Amino acid sequence: MAGPGFTFVEAINEVVETIGEFPMSGATKPSGLTPPDTTSIYARAEEFIDRYNKRVQSQGFPENTVFGKAYTPNGSDNNNVDLATTVLRIQSSGPSEHRTLVLRVDTSDSSTPKIFDARLNSFDLGSTSTVFVDQVDLLAFEDLTPHLQDVIIGMAKVAFQRRMQGNLNMDTALMQEYAQAEAQIERNIADISSQPFNQRPMVPGMGQPQQQRER
Repeated sequence: MAGPGFTFVEAINEVVETIGEFPMSGATKPSGLTPPDTTSIYARAEEFIDRYNKRVQSQGFPENTVFGKAYTPNGSDNNNVDLATTVLRIQSSGPSEHRTLVLRVDTSDSSTPKIFDARLNSFDLGSTSTVFVDQVDLLAFEDLTPHLQDVIIGMAKVAFQRRMQGNLNMDTALMQEYAQAEAQIERNIADISSQPFNQRPMVPGMGQPQQQRER
């Protein structure tokens, strides 16, 4: 079930309208059609939205960040911790804050991201003791709040218009829309004992963003 924001088709229509295209009909995005549409202008717009959906969400926002996520290394697998493919980013937190734990792909198993200890230079976390990380997850676009969707759509519109048409006047207007969306989105707030990622807006000079305190 979709969240409170825009459907994917509504987002596609916002993007294609930047170059004067008529909105697509129906409620199914191009990749979900039978057979899938991979060549139309709407399919191109879907690709741009998918691209910026991942880029924006990887920054980490209150709605897709889990603070203090606990993992127990697998003692029968060299004290490794496998992560879901939807995990975009991690950083050490809580009792593990002194460690440098990051997300990395093991070349021997490229399909499964893992926790990597950068100081030990190893996927072997040293023991089966539980480690704690702040984790950013990739959520489905339609499950996001309207504010975060606005940031994603805003970036997609700017990039799409530049690539497909390159109108400088339109570019200025779209950048203003994107900046407004950036200024309104909630961000993670710094805790006294740690510094979570993505505390400031990407657009300089937009003032203090709304923030969400870690719980």
